[in-house]
Amino acid sequence: MKKITLTFITTFGILFSLKSQSNLKFDHQALPVNNLKITGDFYRDILGFKDIPTLVGTKDTHRWLANYEGKEIHLIFSDEEIQKTPKQIHMAFSPVDFDEFIYHLKMNNVVFTNYKLEVGIVQVRKDEIKQLWLRDPQGYWIEINSTNQN
Repeated sequence: MKKITLTFITTFGILFSLKSQSNLKFDHQALPVNNLKITGDFYRDILGFKDIPTLVGTKDTHRWLANYEGKEIHLIFSDEEIQKTPKQIHMAFSPVDFDEFIYHLKMNNVVFTNYKLEVGIVQVRKDEIKQLWLRDPQGYWIEINSTNQN
């Protein structure tokens, strides 16, 4: 009987574990920043995120923002030097209207490049997806692509 119970528990545990691993959803990205206002305003004014209530810390230590899908970025103040990350470590966003977004970047004097760092150049991948790259005020790399086109 103990062997049957143990087998049942083990089998149930494995099945539950496999099911729970395939049901992960993205919740948020946390980023340390040296200036909550400047970096937060960039995500709000340039990338279109909305400020949302911060449920930990204070307004002096944390700033939370969410995009129209409810995906969140949690900015956490740090007075330590934050290392620059390579471009391979990046977030990617896709606006509904890629060309309108480029116009928005230009109107706000936001410098963007292609992957080779050629300023103002949009690249086109082999699958016809357009891409550009920019950095937020803290220096984190952001890819903007056209995968969300209607």
